[in-house]
Amino acid sequence: MRPAGRAAVLLAVLLALLLGAAGPLAAAEEGAGDPSADSVLVVGVPGLTWRDVDPEGTPELWALAGESAIGAVSVRAARGTTCVLDGWATLGAGNRARVPGPDEGLPPVPLPTVPLPDEEAPPATQPPGQDGAPAPEPQLDTSLSYCGLQERAASVALVDPEATAARTAEDEGTRRFGAEPGALASAVGCATVSGRAATLAAAVPDVALTRVDDLPSDPVELAEVLAACRLSLVTLNQLTDAGQPGAEKTDDGTDPAPRAAALLRIDRAVGELRAAVDALPGETLLLLAGISEVNDGRPQLHVGMAAGPGFGDDAWLSSASTGRAPYVQLIDLAPTALRALGLDRPSSMNGQPMRSDGERPELSAAVQELRDLNTAATVHHRNVGAFFWVLVAVSAVVVAAGVVVLGGWQRRPVGAAPGTRTRALLRTLALAAAALPVATYLGGLVPWERTGAPGATLVTAVVVAALAVVALALAGPWRRHPVGPPLVVLAVTLATLLLDVLTGSTLEINGFLGYDAVVAGRFTGYGNLSFGLLSVSALLVTAAVATAVGRRAAPARTRLVTGATVVGIGLLTVAVIGAPALGRDFGGVLSAMPGFLLLAMLLARVRVTVLRFAAILALAVLAVGTVAVLDWSGPADDRSHLGRFVEQVLTGEAWTVVSRKAQANVDILLGSPLAWMLPVALVAGVWLLRPGGLLRGRAGLPPADVAVLRAGLLAGALSLALGAAVNDSGVALPAAAAALLVPLLVWLAAGAGPSGTGSGETAGGAPHSGPVEGAERVTVVSRGSTVGNA
Repeated sequence: MRPAGRAAVLLAVLLALLLGAAGPLAAAEEGAGDPSADSVLVVGVPGLTWRDVDPEGTPELWALAGESAIGAVSVRAARGTTCVLDGWATLGAGNRARVPGPDEGLPPVPLPTVPLPDEEAPPATQPPGQDGAPAPEPQLDTSLSYCGLQERAASVALVDPEATAARTAEDEGTRRFGAEPGALASAVGCATVSGRAATLAAAVPDVALTRVDDLPSDPVELAEVLAACRLSLVTLNQLTDAGQPGAEKTDDGTDPAPRAAALLRIDRAVGELRAAVDALPGETLLLLAGISEVNDGRPQLHVGMAAGPGFGDDAWLSSASTGRAPYVQLIDLAPTALRALGLDRPSSMNGQPMRSDGERPELSAAVQELRDLNTAATVHHRNVGAFFWVLVAVSAVVVAAGVVVLGGWQRRPVGAAPGTRTRALLRTLALAAAALPVATYLGGLVPWERTGAPGATLVTAVVVAALAVVALALAGPWRRHPVGPPLVVLAVTLATLLLDVLTGSTLEINGFLGYDAVVAGRFTGYGNLSFGLLSVSALLVTAAVATAVGRRAAPARTRLVTGATVVGIGLLTVAVIGAPALGRDFGGVLSAMPGFLLLAMLLARVRVTVLRFAAILALAVLAVGTVAVLDWSGPADDRSHLGRFVEQVLTGEAWTVVSRKAQANVDILLGSPLAWMLPVALVAGVWLLRPGGLLRGRAGLPPADVAVLRAGLLAGALSLALGAAVNDSGVALPAAAAALLVPLLVWLAAGAGPSGTGSGETAGGAPHSGPVEGAERVTVVSRGSTVGNA
C-alpha cells in the first residue's frame, strides 16, 4: 500500500474511534419537556451559596430549590474575583466581562488623625516613642478594597449605567473574551430592571428599559411590574451590607449575625417574587443565581436554580459549556433565557443554555452534595499554588541529591563510587518524587471534602497514595529489572489517567494537577497538566510494550510488529484523549498523535524526513479539523468548545480565542510556580543526557534498551513541545511532565554501576569503538533523518 493509502486508512480509523466515543456527549435530559416560556425572570443574589439554603433559615429559597433543577454556579468573569458589577455585566453579555477598575479595589487609606471642624478633639496622649511606648498603628479605611469599590458604585454612584456599560465593552479584559455587554437585553429588545447593579446588564442603546428601584410587596402589583417586558432582571444585594472589606480576604466576606439577617430579607423577597410569578399570565421561567462574591470574600461556587418550562424539579443542572452535572456557569444564564423566549443566541455569547441532566437525590442530600462540591473546589483553588511550589522543590531536591551522591559534572567522571545504601536511598527518594504526580489523583479516591479538615485530609491521602505507588514499584518481581520500578510508576500513572476519564473524570476535578470549577477553565476530560503526564507515560510505556512484542516476533517481522503495536496503542490513546465524551482535549490530539507516529518510525527504524514529519502534523490537523466540523454541524446547544471554535472562525471572532490563549501562555511563563520546573529539568538534562552525562556513559542498560529509551524521550519531547504551543497552559504542560520524568531519570542514573557502560559508550562518555552485538541503535544522521543500525 502506498504511503498516501496508509495515511488515509490511519485517518479513517482515528476518526471512527473519535466519533464512536462522541455519542454520549449530548445526552441531555429529554424528559423535561418544551423549554419555551412567555417570560423570564432572572434573580441575582451576590454572595449566595448553598450553605445559606436550609428549610429553617430560608424556607422560601428551600421551597424554590425543591421545585427547581439545581446546580453549582461558577461565576468566573474576566478577572480572578468576580464582584457585583462584573457579575451583572457577565450575565447580560452571556460571556466573561469586567467593569474597568483595579482588580483588588482601592488600597486601604489611613483614617484622619485630626478632628473634623464639628468634632471635639480627643484627649491628649503621650507622644509616641517616649518611655518606650510603641507608636500606635494608624487606623485604615478598607471599605473600598476588593469588591467594596464596585459595591459602593452599585449603591450610590452608578448614575449613568449606559456610560458604564460602554466603558465595560471597551475594557481590555472584556474584549479579550469577545463579550458584548447587554447582548441579552439587545436580543429581547426590552427589560424590566430592579436594582442599580442589574441595570448594567441591560443599559445599552435601543433597549426599552423600565427601572423600578423598589418592588411592591403585593403579588398582583409586582406581577404587573414584571409584565412590562418578557425579560425581568432583579438584584438582591442584601449580603453586600452584611460585612465590610478588611485588610485580608475572608471566606465569604460577611459577619455571621448580619449575614443571617440579610438572608431573612433575601428569603422574604424571593417569596414575594415566587408569588408574583404565579400571578403572571402564561409560562414563566425563573432563574436564580448567586452572581458574585461580596466584600472581601474569596472566590467560590454559588447557588443555581431553574424553575419552569424545560426544567424538572428533581434534576441537576448542566450545560454544554461545562459538560458535567451539576455544574453551570454564570455565562449560561443569558443563552438559557433566550432559548426560553425563542430568540437566537448572538455569536458573542460563549455560554450555552442550561438543561436538566440526570435525577438528583432528595433535596437535603442534593444540597449537601453541592456544599461538598464547593468545599472541594475552594480547597483546590486556594492551595494549588502552594502545591506547585512543593512539586518544584521536591524535583529540585532529587536533582541536587543526585548531583551530590553521583557526581557526573565532569566530562569523564572519576572518583570513588557512592555506597550501595546511599544509592538505594537516592533511588527510593526519586521513585517517591515520581509517584507524587499520580498520587494527587489517587488521593481523590478518599472523600476528603466531607471531613472536618479537608485540606489536611487531602494532603494525607496524597502522601499515602505516593507511598503505596512506591511500595508497588519496589515489591514485585519487576524490581529486579533495570527499568522495572520506573515502568511501574509510568504504568500506574497511565492507567490512573485513562481509567479516570473513562469513568467520568472524578479524580481529575479538584485534583492538585487537575482543575476546579472556580477557575472554570474546564469541567471534564483532561486538563493540560494531566495531558503532560499522560503523554510521557503513554509514550514510554508504549515504547516498552512495543519493543517487548516485537522481540517475540519472527526476525523478519520485528520492525512491522513493533511499529504496528505503537500505532495501535497510539490510536486508542489518542481516541480517548480527543473523544468529546471522554478526554475532550483536542489540543492533546494535535500533540499526542505526532508523538506516537514519530515513536513508531523510530522503533521501526523508518527514516524521519522533513516531508514525513510535515505529513504527520498535517494528519493530526486534518483529524481534529474533521471532528471539529462534525461537532459544529450538530445542534448549537450541544457543541463542545471545538465546535464553538469553528463557529468563531466563521464569524471572525476566532482571534479573540487565539490571542487570549497566547496571553495565558505568557502569564504562566512569567507568573506560575510551575515555570520554575523548567530550570530544574534543564539542569537535570545537562547533567544526565549531555555527551559524557551519566545516562550517556553509565546508564547500566543494554544498548538496545537505551535506544528504546531515547526514542521514547524524543517522541515525548515532540508531544510536549506541540502541547505547550497549542494549549493555553504553555510551559506548565512540559513542567508537569518533568515532575514525573526527571526523578525517573535520576533513578536510572543511580542504578548504574561506577564502571558500567551503556548506550554504546565507555564509562567516561566516549563513543564505543566498535559495534555492539545484537543492539539496535537509533542514530540521527547529519541530514536530519533517523535511521536504524543493526
